[in-house]
Amino acid sequence: MRIKYLKHNEIQRLLNVIDSRRDHLMLTLGYQLGLRAWEIISLQRRNFDLLPDKVICVVQRLKGSKETTDELLPDTSILVREYLAAMPVADEYLFKGNRLSSVPRTIKRNGHAYEVGAHLSYKAFWELFRKYCRIAGISTKQASPHSLKHNSAMAMLPYGIKMVQEHLGHVSGASSMVYLNVTDEELNAARHRAFAGAQ
Repeated sequence: MRIKYLKHNEIQRLLNVIDSRRDHLMLTLGYQLGLRAWEIISLQRRNFDLLPDKVICVVQRLKGSKETTDELLPDTSILVREYLAAMPVADEYLFKGNRLSSVPRTIKRNGHAYEVGAHLSYKAFWELFRKYCRIAGISTKQASPHSLKHNSAMAMLPYGIKMVQEHLGHVSGASSMVYLNVTDEELNAARHRAFAGAQ
């Protein structure tokens, strides 16, 4: 199984070209917490615990994964505090779309209920991601919003597969093993480059 993810310098380029505070926070949280697109766009105030010295984010993961509790990096904590302080008090969802339905409707996805029209749609999130990829000079054939989750896993991989499993909320370590397959493919490609013509 081939997983689409960005090189480290590409993820940095992607985050650096974002000119919107909302969009920067969306993609930063997606990358640092290893969130799926639906998990990002459906984040609410109640997912965050603002403590005096840190910010905690609790996310019930989709697709049978377990809940994760993450202490945000200091810079990300500042972004979250500022963003929540500027949000209208009545808003629950962090990332509202530009075109909200006047009457939100509830849909079920992966066993969870979501208010469509209350937050940015998956399609709008996809389009934003593609836009920033184009600005950063990254092929959208090689990247998708799900790349943020894969990039997060790959960043954690040097610390061990168990760390990847806990970070992503995988119930089984087998779900995390797919990231080892990616590095095997890269290793094989590197071998071919390194030893070509050495026979």
